[in-house]
Amino acid sequence: MSESYSQKQAKQNINQQQSYYQDIENLDIYTSEQTEIWLPESPQTQALERQSGRLKVKAMIWAIALSVLPILTVGTAIHYHGTQLITKQIPQLKQESAKGSTETELSIHRQLSLLLTGTGITAVLAGAIAAFMANRAIRPVQNAAAISTTIINKLRPENDETHNLVASKDELLVLETNINLIKELLSGLLWEQKAEAQYSQLLIKISQYIRESFNEENIFRNTVEEVRKGLNLERVAIFRFNANWNGTFIQESVTPGLPKVLSVTVSNPGFEAGYIEQYRNGCIRAIDDIYQADLTDYHIQLLEQFGVKSSLVAPIFKGKQLFGLLIAHQSSRIRFWQQSEINLFAQIAMQVGFALDYARLLEYTDRKVNLAQVFIDITRRIRESLNEEDVLKNTVEEVRRALSTDRVIVYGFDANWYGTVIAESVVLGFPKVLRAEIKDPCFAQGYVEKYQAARVQATSNIYEAELSECHIRQLEAFAVKANLVAPILKDEQLFGLLIAHQCSRARAWQQSEIDLFAQIAMQVGFALDHARLLDQVKQA
Repeated sequence: MSESYSQKQAKQNINQQQSYYQDIENLDIYTSEQTEIWLPESPQTQALERQSGRLKVKAMIWAIALSVLPILTVGTAIHYHGTQLITKQIPQLKQESAKGSTETELSIHRQLSLLLTGTGITAVLAGAIAAFMANRAIRPVQNAAAISTTIINKLRPENDETHNLVASKDELLVLETNINLIKELLSGLLWEQKAEAQYSQLLIKISQYIRESFNEENIFRNTVEEVRKGLNLERVAIFRFNANWNGTFIQESVTPGLPKVLSVTVSNPGFEAGYIEQYRNGCIRAIDDIYQADLTDYHIQLLEQFGVKSSLVAPIFKGKQLFGLLIAHQSSRIRFWQQSEINLFAQIAMQVGFALDYARLLEYTDRKVNLAQVFIDITRRIRESLNEEDVLKNTVEEVRRALSTDRVIVYGFDANWYGTVIAESVVLGFPKVLRAEIKDPCFAQGYVEKYQAARVQATSNIYEAELSECHIRQLEAFAVKANLVAPILKDEQLFGLLIAHQCSRARAWQQSEIDLFAQIAMQVGFALDHARLLDQVKQA
C-alpha cells in the first residue's frame, strides 16, 4: 500500500533533521585564519556593520590594553620618580665625593634601565597571555555563529529569497542576527507543520467522502462542499470539458452573496488558451492576483464577471484523459496561495479522478450484471414460446424494454433477399412499420454473406456512417437516427435480422449492449428451431 501524504512529509522532515545534525557534527571549528561569516542582510545589520569591527580583533586589543597598560604605567612612573630623586640627590653627593657620586649615578641609571626593560618584557608577556586567553574565549562565540548560520541554511526553504546574505566580520553581530532569524524561521516552520497536519487530516476526510460516493454527482457535490469549508474558500467548482475543449461548470459550492457559475457554459475557444496541454501534463495553476498573472482580456473579464480576485486550478483526469478542472475562487480579497494549500488541492483533484474511475467501474459492473440478468430473463421468455409468432413477439417486446430504445423489429427475408417486417415493438409517437415490405437490390450483393457470418452492425448516427443515399432514405422514412442490427439464423441459414432503432436522437451503442443484442439474436434462432421441432412433433 502506498504511503500517505502525511507519512511522506514526516519522513522528509526526519531526513532533513538527520542531515542537519550530521552537518553540525562535521562542522570544522572556526580559527583565526577564517575571515568572514555570512548573515542575512537587513537595514539594522548594515548600520551595525558600519560601526563594528571583527570581534576577535577587538577582544585581543582590549585584552592587551587591559594587561599591558597598567604594567607600562607603573614601570614608567617608577622610572620617572627614580630619575627625579637622583637629580635631587646628585648635588649633595658631588660635594661629598666627586668620584663616588659618578659611580653611584651610573649604577642607579643602569638599575632604572633594567627596571624599565623588565617592565616592557613583562608587558609583552602579559599581552601575549591575554591575547591567547582572548582567542580561546572567543572560539565558542565563533563556533556558535558558524553553527547558527548552518542551522539557518537548513531551516530556510530552497526558494526563500527574502533574506540576502552579506559578509560580516563581527561574530557577535552574526550570532545575534542569526538567533533572531532562527526564532522567526522556527515560528514559521511550526505553523507550516501544524497546517500540514491539518491538511493531511482534511485530505483523509475528503478522500473518504469521495470514495464513499458511488456516482459522479455525489462525488462532485461532496468534493466542492468539503474543499470550500476545509480551505476557507469562497467558491469551489467543477468545470467539465467537451470535445472542443469548451465546457460547463457542472457543480459548485459558493458562499451566499456571490454570483453563481453553476451551469455556465464557456464557449469561447480562447478560454485557457495555451494551457490545455499544460493541464494534460498535470500543471497546477495558482493565481494570487488576476491582474498580475498575464491573463488574456477575455479571461480577466470572465473572472471579473464572477467577482474573482484569486484562483487556484488543478486538472481532473478520468481514465487517463483530461476530464475537467477543480477550481477555487477567492473574491473578497487577494489571496497568496501557500505551497501546502496548492499541494493539498492537487491531491484532492487526483482523488476525484480516482473516484470517477472507481464509479465508472462500479457502473460498468452493475450494468454487466443487469444485462446478464436481462439476457437470462429474455432467453427464458423466448424459450417458453411454443410457436414462431410468439417467439418473435416476445423478443421485440423484451429487447426494446431492456435496451430502452424506441423501436425493435424482426425483418424476415424471402427467396430473393427482399423482406418484410414480421414483428415490431415501438414507442408511441413514432411510425409503425409492421408488415412493411422493403426491397433493397444491393443487399444480396453486399450484405448477405456478412450477416451469414454473424456480422453485427452498430450505427450511432446514420448521417455519419457512410451509408448510401438509398439506405438513408429508407431509414428516414421510419424516423431512424441510429440503429443496431444482428442476424437471426434458422437451421444455420440466414432467416432475418433483429434490428433496434433509436428515433429520438443519435445513440452511441455500448459494447455491452451490442454483445447482449447479438446473443439474443442467436437465442431467437435457437428458439425458432425449437418451435419448428415442436410443430413437427405435433403434426406427427
